[in-house]
Amino acid sequence: MDVLERHVDEEGRLHTTRLVGTEGLLPAWVCNMIGMSNLGYAYEHSVVDPVKKTMIIGSRNMTLSGFVDVEETLTYTQHEDNDKTKLTQDAVIKVFGISFKDYLEGLIKSTMASNASKGRQAMEMVIGKINKEVQDFATNIEQATSRLNSEFEQATSRFNTELEQASLLPQAFCEGSTSSPSS
Repeated sequence: MDVLERHVDEEGRLHTTRLVGTEGLLPAWVCNMIGMSNLGYAYEHSVVDPVKKTMIIGSRNMTLSGFVDVEETLTYTQHEDNDKTKLTQDAVIKVFGISFKDYLEGLIKSTMASNASKGRQAMEMVIGKINKEVQDFATNIEQATSRLNSEFEQATSRFNTELEQASLLPQAFCEGSTSSPSS
């Protein structure tokens, strides 16, 4: 996978364009029959909108584009229950120039349905990693804050002690000094 372009637009949405390589595009026997590698490429564009809390991913195949046209859109939105995500998957599959096109369209459809669960698992894994990183960061901040508070209290205590001792010094100098007029 290669990121071709990434930017944030004036509305704060993150746009990413990638070239994505996928193995297992078709069953091995189909690849052997048509003489191609089992690695396929697709062009993908995603938009993450933090205000609307959506992520839309659109992709189109590049491999076999002379025989098959697959346009897929995945839309992630916030579920009515705040702690859940809703995924909507739409795909348009067109096979042309092949006598068994209905079979091939069905095969691609079932492969995409199978891969959708893998995508969900991958997303859950990434979310789990992010949650762990946030938790670790929060723990580190909490420990650092506690350490800083402790050091501040110690410094304040030392300062107050030294201030008390310093306030006694002028009295000690005054009591110990004698003034003698010079003649």
